[in-house]
Amino acid sequence: MTTTQPDAGKPGPRRALVTGAASELGREIVLTLARDGYDIALVYHETRLPDDLVNHPDMAAVKTITIAMELLSQDSIDRGFDAAVDGLGGLDVLVNNAGRPLLKPAVEVTWDEWDAVIDLNLKGAYFLACRLARHCIDAGRPGAIVNVASTHGMTGFAGRSVYGISKGGMIQMARMLAIEWAALGVRINAVAPSTVLTNSRREMYKEPGVLESMLERIPTKRFLEPGEVAAAVRYLASPDAASITGHTLVVDGGLTAA
Repeated sequence: MTTTQPDAGKPGPRRALVTGAASELGREIVLTLARDGYDIALVYHETRLPDDLVNHPDMAAVKTITIAMELLSQDSIDRGFDAAVDGLGGLDVLVNNAGRPLLKPAVEVTWDEWDAVIDLNLKGAYFLACRLARHCIDAGRPGAIVNVASTHGMTGFAGRSVYGISKGGMIQMARMLAIEWAALGVRINAVAPSTVLTNSRREMYKEPGVLESMLERIPTKRFLEPGEVAAAVRYLASPDAASITGHTLVVDGGLTAA
């Protein structure tokens, strides 16, 4: 490995791989990066990419490829990453957005449920980050990684133990790898949003009074919009954040400050 740091602010191609692109938050991240001129590899697993994303007008001016990837499989990660590099001519940015929730009392969590959440949210993200770092270091180019974590990785909350542990791991991953890769030109940061009230979250918290009690904890008294999280991802991925690494950008309406 070379220890010569690439010029992190030098203009060049913008090519990003976004996991969990089929989710509502993933969709907004993809569209935000496309508007900024990124060519994008859209990664999905069980839920296929919606036509209104693939055929969105904002995607017309950039190159896009779609990749089915199983983040629980190293072979699938390696094949998917190679396909993204081949399809876009290289990669500069990785957004680890894919995630799996688990709402369950800690003492009722099974061994298999633990593995399913930790392996997808943390293990898969780690090995994808390592692939992006190795690719950028070998090419002598700067790279940026953004982990989509959560305020559950920073605070305690009943019934979210395994999910919160996985997101806390993503935050610590950013710190550890930032130090290891800083001199090699690869930055890694995390975004920690509070609740983004997507349709899937509305269904998850459909019990009477749950959303109201969650909202009461947020000083701004509103849930996040997907675009607010996507804007944070865009900033940390961009050359404007060339001196920011190992940082967690909290987007939570003051939740963790209260």
